[in-house]
Amino acid sequence: MPSNYQSKPHVNAKSEAISGFRVKRLCLLITGLAFLNACSSIDNSADSNLDTEDHPLRSVSQRDAPARVSIETGDGFSSESEVFTDIWARIGAGLQFAYNYDNARIDEQLEFYKNNPNYLKIVTERARPFIFEIVEEVERRGLPTELALLPIVESAFNPNAVSPGNSVGLWQIASGTAPSLGLKRDWWYDGSRDPIASTSAALDYLITLNQMFDESWLLSLAAYNTGPGNVRKAISRNEQRDRDVDYWSLNLPSITEDFAPKLIALSRLVAEPNHYGMELADVLNAPAVKRVEVGYQLDLALAATIAGIDSETLYQLNPGFLQWATHPDGPQSLLVPIEAAEHFTTALAEHQGGSNVTWDRYIVQSGDSLSKIAQQFRTQVGVLQQVNEISGSRIIAGESLLIPRAYNSDSPINIPNAPEYSSGSIAQMQTEAPTRYQVRSGDSLWKIANRYNLTVASIAQFNGLNANSIIKPGQVLQLQSQNSLAGVQSEVANEEASIYEVRSGDTLARIARNAGISTEELARLNSINIGDLIHPGQQLLLRPGVNQLN
Repeated sequence: MPSNYQSKPHVNAKSEAISGFRVKRLCLLITGLAFLNACSSIDNSADSNLDTEDHPLRSVSQRDAPARVSIETGDGFSSESEVFTDIWARIGAGLQFAYNYDNARIDEQLEFYKNNPNYLKIVTERARPFIFEIVEEVERRGLPTELALLPIVESAFNPNAVSPGNSVGLWQIASGTAPSLGLKRDWWYDGSRDPIASTSAALDYLITLNQMFDESWLLSLAAYNTGPGNVRKAISRNEQRDRDVDYWSLNLPSITEDFAPKLIALSRLVAEPNHYGMELADVLNAPAVKRVEVGYQLDLALAATIAGIDSETLYQLNPGFLQWATHPDGPQSLLVPIEAAEHFTTALAEHQGGSNVTWDRYIVQSGDSLSKIAQQFRTQVGVLQQVNEISGSRIIAGESLLIPRAYNSDSPINIPNAPEYSSGSIAQMQTEAPTRYQVRSGDSLWKIANRYNLTVASIAQFNGLNANSIIKPGQVLQLQSQNSLAGVQSEVANEEASIYEVRSGDTLARIARNAGISTEELARLNSINIGDLIHPGQQLLLRPGVNQLN
């Protein structure tokens, strides 16, 4: 207690009673006014059909119509609801930090967007299928709507985007981070590519980072981009030098330093496109897709036929599925265009009991092994084991095996992540084995061999091991024959991978020309299409290093 504290003078009982009576009268008056105000609010909002029980800060109703959003004010009463006809106005109304900062780096990003008006038009058009669902989830959690625009900064709203560091999807979630965020990843399905699943995981991660960095969204964004450890180190360095530790004062990688300014600039443009002379794609504030629970493994081409839509549309809406069918164990739900959802649901019910996945039957020959058959039909040992209920690797000549194949192998889905089919066999997009592989937790020689369509014997031979050898996380394995690499290694021994950071005005063709490679090769190296947009700060692989791992 401070030394200059003085106790209150003694008050007699009569004065206390009078004072108490006055306080009671005042409380009754305030209560009456509040009640009248509440009644008025109820009358004015009787037709709004708003549901605010679950999400007191911001709630959304009527998912099949333009959303009506109710914002709670400080006194506990909801302000007049506002109907947003387009999604961008809704996002602009929920910004929480985009106007809190004045920094030259924000101005630079604003100028970039203003100088590239077509870029903003294209990426906002790409957002059409999923942006409503993302905004719904952001608002459901009471988060700044700026975060709904992060997929534009991360991936230009391309759910199939893959970075040189193997981060994938709208939110560019790293392959090593995905399992810790609860995202399923296997041969059938990658949750990092699933727009809905990855949105939930990314927002979970951002909330965790925001709590970690004392509710600073800028530091949270920096940590999302470069990792929380790097941000902590930058803060520690500034503390040791008695410098400020806010986002703008930290010495971070250049991409990270531009990360938050890009989002802030983008948020301002989306909120006030006319002010900046920008044009956005006309995207209604209404759902464009609906999730339909199938409940069993279903061939995607067959699902498209049942839904009455083309296969490419179905696959574009469900990029999480890496093969020709939904996952045998789940997820088994599909996003379909909102206008096709009712028909798809009805047609699915009528299809019950029909064939869901197409199979070929193969008679095991003398000398066959599961690995050999898997390679022949361009599938995985694990898939053969699963569909044929084989617990080990032993098969007997004369037995028959079921080999799953596409429902319509003559007209396959022509999408980057879709499998390629040949008549009577399965051929998924192959994952090329790296020169060297660093063992991860949970790996075994069998798992690595299946992942890259190799044999355990060949990996063992390349590394001087036997087939039963135990491998440990961090151990580096050779996955290609030394003889096959000799010619290449003699020319570029110990060369590091060559990375180029895209600058303003760059194009794929110009970068490829300066690097002395073809545009097609540059696109292939970076798992992108020639027509894909690139943006300043994006890193492109110009040449893979011989010693590049995984």
